[in-house]
Formats: sequence, C-alpha cells, structure tokens
Amino acid sequence: MPKNTALRPIRQALAMMILLTLGGCATESPFAEFADITFRHMPTINLRVVDIQIENKVARNVLAPHVGHKFPVTPGDALRRWGEDRLRPAGSKGTARFTILEADAIEERFKIDDGIRATFTKEQSENYLVTVSASLEVLDENGIRRAFIKAKAERRQTVAEDITLTGRRKIWFAITERLMAEFNAEMERNIQRYMTEFAL
Repeated sequence: MPKNTALRPIRQALAMMILLTLGGCATESPFAEFADITFRHMPTINLRVVDIQIENKVARNVLAPHVGHKFPVTPGDALRRWGEDRLRPAGSKGTARFTILEADAIEERFKIDDGIRATFTKEQSENYLVTVSASLEVLDENGIRRAFIKAKAERRQTVAEDITLTGRRKIWFAITERLMAEFNAEMERNIQRYMTEFAL
C-alpha cells in the first residue's frame, strides 16, 4: 500500500480535531452577540404633555473601578431606551422631562487565596455593584414643575475566579436585565401614586 494512502485516515482525524477545537474557541468568543434590552413589548405610558425630553446627567467614566462601559448593554443605554420606548406625549401643553441621574457599574476585586486550599476550590474573585436611577417631571408651559418622581434600582453580583470573558459578559447582561425590570416596576408604581393627574 502506498505510504500516502496509509496516512490518509490519520490526516483526516487530525483535521477533524483541529476543526472541533476551532469550533469550541468560536463559542467562547468574547464578542458574542447579545440582544438589545427594550421595552417595546410593554404598553406605553401616555402623559398629558405635548413634548417628552430625555436628558443624561451622568458623565461617562471608563476608569477603574467603573466597568459599565464594558457591558453588552450599558446601564445608561438601558435607561435611555426605557424613556424612548415607554413615555409618550398625549396632551396639548406642557413638557415631561426624563433625566438619567445614575447609571454605573463598579467592580470590586477580592483577594484570592493562593495556598494549598485554593488548589481544590474556586473562589469568588470580583463583585459587581450596578446602580441606575432617573427622575420624571412634568413642567407647565411656563416651565414650572407640576409633578416629580424618582426611581432607583441596585443589584450586586459576584463571579468565580475561573469565569470566561464570555461568561462574565453574560452575567453583566443578566444583571442589567433584572436591574431594569426593578427600575421599571418602581417607576410604574410612582407614576400611579404621584402623577395620576398627568398619566392617561
């Protein structure tokens, strides 16, 4: 039997192993796509105003320990999307202003035990504190405030020392989703309690 023919099964097996390895690497890509966080599936909040304004008073901070800018959907972008998707003008005068007050994620690094015990256990290496808050106010045609509410949500999450970058980004995305669900619920409650005159 020719030498090349005898080696063919081995080459095929090696090629298959390389393809499987590359495929496994692809699933761990840190650039995996994430869905956007939207609120279009929820009913709109119709206000007795002629105009809706959205303002952001949070300065972008990319220096440690701030990590919100690394999230698949940043806390600030999620808040802005809430205002765009949920608030609608449905009146003939006045303005509603939605203002982003806080949108941040802080990373706290834990000291990892490097002794013998660490060989057999996986420790928590980082803690993430994510906070969002915003206000909603109604101004009359003279710029006088007629109603005002605020909502705030905060979540903490620790991660294990052996987490992959893809796994970390999945956790960041999940934190933002849960955080915005809490923010949405509090904002709805406050509108029903303190802004009934302007909510249709």
